[in-house]
Amino acid sequence: MDGCTVKDMAEFIPQKKIVYNGLLPYSDRLDREATELLAEIKANLCRAVLLRELWPGVAFWSRKLFSFLKLYGRRFSKDDHILFIKLLYELVTLPNLEPHMIQSYARLLIQLLKKKELLSRDDLQLPWRPLYDLYERVFYSKTEHLGLIWFPNSVDHILKALIKSCRLYFPASSTKEMLDEWRPLLCVFDVVMQKAISNMELFLPTIMPPEEHSQGFQLWFDELMNLWMSLQNQPSWEGHLVNLFARLANDNIGYVDWTPYIPTIFTRILRSLNLPVGVSQMVSPRYLTNSYDIGYIVLWVTALLGGPGNPAQKELTCLFNSIASFYHPSNHGRWQSRLMRLLQRLPASVVRRVHRERHASPCWITLVPEHQQLTDADLQEFTRSLTGAALLAMFSKTDSTDAAYALQNLALLTPELVIPPVLEKTYAAMETLTEPHTLTATLSCMIGMARSLVSPNNRYPEGCAHVLPLLMGSLPGVDPNDFSKCMITFQFITTFTTLVPLVDCSSAPSQRNDLTEIEKDLCFASAEFEDFVLQFLDR
Repeated sequence: MDGCTVKDMAEFIPQKKIVYNGLLPYSDRLDREATELLAEIKANLCRAVLLRELWPGVAFWSRKLFSFLKLYGRRFSKDDHILFIKLLYELVTLPNLEPHMIQSYARLLIQLLKKKELLSRDDLQLPWRPLYDLYERVFYSKTEHLGLIWFPNSVDHILKALIKSCRLYFPASSTKEMLDEWRPLLCVFDVVMQKAISNMELFLPTIMPPEEHSQGFQLWFDELMNLWMSLQNQPSWEGHLVNLFARLANDNIGYVDWTPYIPTIFTRILRSLNLPVGVSQMVSPRYLTNSYDIGYIVLWVTALLGGPGNPAQKELTCLFNSIASFYHPSNHGRWQSRLMRLLQRLPASVVRRVHRERHASPCWITLVPEHQQLTDADLQEFTRSLTGAALLAMFSKTDSTDAAYALQNLALLTPELVIPPVLEKTYAAMETLTEPHTLTATLSCMIGMARSLVSPNNRYPEGCAHVLPLLMGSLPGVDPNDFSKCMITFQFITTFTTLVPLVDCSSAPSQRNDLTEIEKDLCFASAEFEDFVLQFLDR
């Protein structure tokens, strides 16, 4: 092996290395070590499988492969990657495999399938039927309730995670086969409906090239959407249907026409928040358990935004106008945690979508069509619809971190709209001695927005001028009598001093003639850093 190592390594193209390994002091030895370890794993794993020695052979070498992934990343060729996945898929779907071994192989397979951009559907296809048979054996076991077999609780979650990783690679014909299997179970008057819809949510593939859409979601979309539109009594399986639609919308932005359904979607979302309305504050307990998953609601709303006329944004603005008063600090109830999660996750989800459309590395997954992409005007409209609720939620009785997280993401999208009102509240809070809660809330929001405030290529260039006044104004917060205020002030000062070097640049304007007026003002202002440091040490 040593004789051909250099030649092999010159031709070798790894799937994905861990870039930080190159910074280690012994990085020159790592490539050789990884190559030798991989060769050893491949040889011994094959030998153990051929000898049918599942324990300890296959189990030991699959654990070795798991540790290899942690140490060296996916430092193997595409062919090896595909062969590892196919081998482990065969192992995990073996009939009568022990539960703890199912878990171990499934964890490794999830790791191998994690970076979906590395392998396209042309490179790899996995049959869905063996995985479905395994899911049936574990979830609907006829013997477990009799005590004849015992599955650990975690096997459910791992198996679902494995199906989510694998469904991307189910062949194009699998959607029709699945519908043939589960369509006969769709009976709204029968408990078996729950099983049919949850299976569809879990197994139906939604990421596929546009030419395969006729073999994919177009086979079931109209039927299931009409079923959902006709529902009024919130059955227990409705949540699974919503999760499926949300995933479909997110994976196929611009390829599904949601326009006729948008008003109903937002009405149902509002209903699922279970807000008390009118004189009677009672909410039926059934409606509390059947509310939609906030994570999927956020995914669905994010995918609906944009496009000609942006109809979803109008509905979103109406939705937040109608629930804004529930974010007021004086309002408090069991619905508050769901509202705060909605406010926190929605801007983060939009940031992810903007990154996907504008900055993500090109890969085989279909891009969002240009006419459906979010424009700067769309983002400004989105920010305006959420800013009111976020500014109210800043002073929530429970915690201001959700609002801070929302404002941080909104500041990444449109700093010129979000930062000024928060700055105004922060300066007012710094001057008020009687409301420490207001100061801690505004400072935590400013910490989240710090990077957007000082970013040089920002659409809010005057933000940098606020750094010194904010630092000077925060000094009275270093108060040993109020521990929470003291800690948030230290965090505030740490954040800004990490982002901005404390250097006196006041002599720069006389030495250079290429500075703008704002930059000259900043250079003169930096002379105050010395005063800030001295006052801080005095405190």
